[in-house]
Amino acid sequence: MKTLITLITIFSTSIYAASPGLDNISQTDLDNISKEFSANFVHRPIAPASPLGDIFGFEVGITAGITDAPEIAAIAKREDPSQSDPFDKIAHAGLLGSVSVPFGITGEMILFPERELGDVTLSNYSLGLKWTFSKTFGIPLVDLALRGHFSSSQVSYSDTIDSVNTNVKVDNSTYGATLLASMNFLIVEPFVGIGMVTRDTELSANGNVTIFDTNFSTSTSASVDDTSTQFLVGAQLNLALINIAAQYENVFGTNVTSLKFSVGF
Repeated sequence: MKTLITLITIFSTSIYAASPGLDNISQTDLDNISKEFSANFVHRPIAPASPLGDIFGFEVGITAGITDAPEIAAIAKREDPSQSDPFDKIAHAGLLGSVSVPFGITGEMILFPERELGDVTLSNYSLGLKWTFSKTFGIPLVDLALRGHFSSSQVSYSDTIDSVNTNVKVDNSTYGATLLASMNFLIVEPFVGIGMVTRDTELSANGNVTIFDTNFSTSTSASVDDTSTQFLVGAQLNLALINIAAQYENVFGTNVTSLKFSVGF
């Protein structure tokens, strides 16, 4: 367990080595920040529609990936044109645990315990419940499933704003439902999914300064929420006790690429 956490931390630190430097945030900026952070932290087990077993099954492993963040990069560059690191990617990673029980029910959890990654402190967890209803209704050839999911994350960092040392924090949550379909071709199991995801983001800063454009808000915090369609496509290699999977996802208009390595039966 400690080794897995260390590997995840090393991966994430390579992305979060520097803080994004957010300031003079408009309502549009906040919405764009929310879209990219929310897309990054959506529950993402990178798994096909099939359960882990007809009666019982489990898997444990790690997930990791990259989310495009051009809007956050543009805001950071706007505030500091000399910035050499544009912060145009966000990393996500976590410890994965899944258990399948009878009737095609699979419980899923992904956890990233609070860690300092360079200038940034990050924590995240997400939960999912998948029902492979094609098993219940005896649908042949293809596995069909419905997944409900929830995630909660927090990102914080220190920044100097108007000569004041300020702690900036992004609290983010998502929830939604995804319809999945997959087919098992011996060791390769491609899958696709479509769904709806709702996001809720609060951006705040402590101290006597505001990070927002005063035409938008003079408060120390502001929040935004919205709902988006979700599309994902991927494939899993089932190698005896080892599963290796890759997935592309678009949610909140943001591209996310992810990988999984797990063991189980």
